[in-house]
Amino acid sequence: QRSTQSSTMSSVESLKSLGLPTALCDMISNMIDRTNEGATGDESYETVTDLRDDLRLMMDSPEVYLRDLDMKHASTVGLQMGSIGGKDGRTYFYGRELELATLKESYQRSVSSGCEVAMIYGSSGIGKSMLSNKFAEDVTSRRDGHIHDGGSGVFLSGSFDKLQQSQPFHAISSAFDEYCTLLSTRDESTVEMVSTALKQDLGDEISSLVTAMPSLRGILGNDCVCDQNDENSDVAVDAQKRLRYLFCQFVEIILGCQEEPLILFLDDCQWIDAASVALLNQILMMPNKSACNKQRRFFFFGCCRDDELNEEHPLTLMLSSLETFGTKTTNIMLTSMSKETVNEMVSTTLSLLPRLTRPLADILYHKTKGSPFFIKQLMIDLYKRRLLFPSLTHRRWVWESDNIRDMEIPDSVASFIMNSFHCLPPDVLSALSVLSCFGASVSISLIETLEAEIQTPLMAPLDTAVAESIVDKRKGAFYFLHD
Repeated sequence: QRSTQSSTMSSVESLKSLGLPTALCDMISNMIDRTNEGATGDESYETVTDLRDDLRLMMDSPEVYLRDLDMKHASTVGLQMGSIGGKDGRTYFYGRELELATLKESYQRSVSSGCEVAMIYGSSGIGKSMLSNKFAEDVTSRRDGHIHDGGSGVFLSGSFDKLQQSQPFHAISSAFDEYCTLLSTRDESTVEMVSTALKQDLGDEISSLVTAMPSLRGILGNDCVCDQNDENSDVAVDAQKRLRYLFCQFVEIILGCQEEPLILFLDDCQWIDAASVALLNQILMMPNKSACNKQRRFFFFGCCRDDELNEEHPLTLMLSSLETFGTKTTNIMLTSMSKETVNEMVSTTLSLLPRLTRPLADILYHKTKGSPFFIKQLMIDLYKRRLLFPSLTHRRWVWESDNIRDMEIPDSVASFIMNSFHCLPPDVLSALSVLSCFGASVSISLIETLEAEIQTPLMAPLDTAVAESIVDKRKGAFYFLHD
């Protein structure tokens, strides 16, 4: 049946009043217009195949493509990258399925034989951390940046910092301190088993571990007296050797007291210090089976910027040494996302069908060369400039393609972020300068204490920086989004 444009609009409005999703109503309107008037344009269906593909996407991912945009929320909160805002808070994963499968296979071989590690390489902002987080979600019960008991594995993470290389074992000790926090929340029998084994095997030496992992005190109980002062005769090298031995004993004990595999992830390994290299090498060289002939279910993987490594880097030398002794290294190299993957990312973020977002995705791909982090930052910037905005008329996200295409932006994401600093208020820049003195991250409690001591606003300006997507606020700490 053919109808005029006014009756078409009336029919579509009637469908909306029945509660049908806007995307489905728009699809029907598009087909009616195409049939009646032979309408053409970027959003018109050219073939039945296009229509079939859109319907399939709506059926497969209704939480994305049949979700009506909350105009009030979108106008107030702005563009939310990484999550569609569902109740599960799920983070979407783009174009790394093959690399994820490779990492999972390496993990399975490692917890079965204990003779494999994995390294993820790639440039800054290419998606190494995102791949690691997705792996953690899939092989453990880890959600929202926290570890929880009851999954198929226990995931521990630490990150090396360019400004903290003078603190030996910092990344590794923080990861195992996280484990102590988790363990203290488990059933009392498991805590008692670990506590008893530590006290029996390590004796008074355990005080050195408490110094490195303060949360260990919660496992040992109040009756454990820990002297944190080393003897004067100890030189720094001997103290590090002793601590390496104690760490290995600690790992041996906790692996013997739990059934789940233990996964250790270390980020930014290009900044690993010599002491941590020695400790990590010693942990990975431990026997595959414990003294009671129990399989050691342990997996290590790390992330590293490939452009900051060479053949003489301590990490490169350590991995080569491990290969000599039979420990295989699975290398995973991440490159830029394809144009199709960029469109998938834009489509999911805006809850619009890929057919509609392709023109915008093509522009973003050419400006960012397919760097995921760069794309996120650029889309946020487009929203701030009102070049990408929620439209009350269309009840969806719209954009100004010509103006976006004409924008001049730096070639690197680091330069792009630095340019955005010029628009920040002086108090925010001052707070960011203070934050940078502590490295890539710092606890909120420390910032609050410092604010009270120096009588200078820090928390409010940093919250502004969070709103501007300069830093992130999670797990009780502020994190720079890019270092």
